[in-house]
Amino acid sequence: MTAVLHRTYSLGRAEVLLLRRNKTLLFTAVLVPLGLVAALASAQDGRTDDNAAAGMVSLFTGMVLLFVVYYTVLSASVARREEGVLQRLRTGEAGDAEILSALALPGTVVAIAQVVLFGVVGALALGLPAPGNPLVVLVALLLGAVMLSVVALLTAVISKTVESVQITSLPVLAICLFGGGLAVPIDSMPENLARVAQFTPLAPVLELARTGWLGTAELAGTAGQIGILLGWIVLGSLLVRTSFRWSPRA
Repeated sequence: MTAVLHRTYSLGRAEVLLLRRNKTLLFTAVLVPLGLVAALASAQDGRTDDNAAAGMVSLFTGMVLLFVVYYTVLSASVARREEGVLQRLRTGEAGDAEILSALALPGTVVAIAQVVLFGVVGALALGLPAPGNPLVVLVALLLGAVMLSVVALLTAVISKTVESVQITSLPVLAICLFGGGLAVPIDSMPENLARVAQFTPLAPVLELARTGWLGTAELAGTAGQIGILLGWIVLGSLLVRTSFRWSPRA
């Protein structure tokens, strides 16, 4: 287990260095969420009620997970595959799970750091309350990062080049934005559509983040959302195991 963790850490560290060299991806992963905080500060207009706080937490958490985790893992996995890096790594000691986990490490660490920074800046500049149940928020971030990493690896299967991920990612982004209530509030959807939206990938993550931040839920009472996320992770992992392409397309 120590050797596995060491190899995963080493591969993840290499991914961090590669992320630093990719200015476009680095801009998307770091500056876009920070710019979102500035936009929230200008649009918040002094409101500090629970509805405003829930909206800010949902929007920031959702955008960070989508653009920092999902898009970063998708772009990195396609780039490493087309460069032949993944194929070469499989000839070494690292297992498939270690290689793929390393792809997700940089985005996950950056996402968690940005949410922590958002909490500090939000408290100082936006009147945002401190997380009422940080454990629930952390569970939401970790499970959300794992789930979206798996979805990113599945999207990589149909992405031929790094440039094509801008197209292949659109359906996933659309489903997450609408299903998570970021584009259209779930409360304003028809009842049947709202019921379906609750089972889309991002919806349970945002529900956990909101209730955890506002302190309206304990970890024991979030079994429904956690179960949906675990279902996505297990099903997605099985599909990745059988369909992920390690070598460039012939």
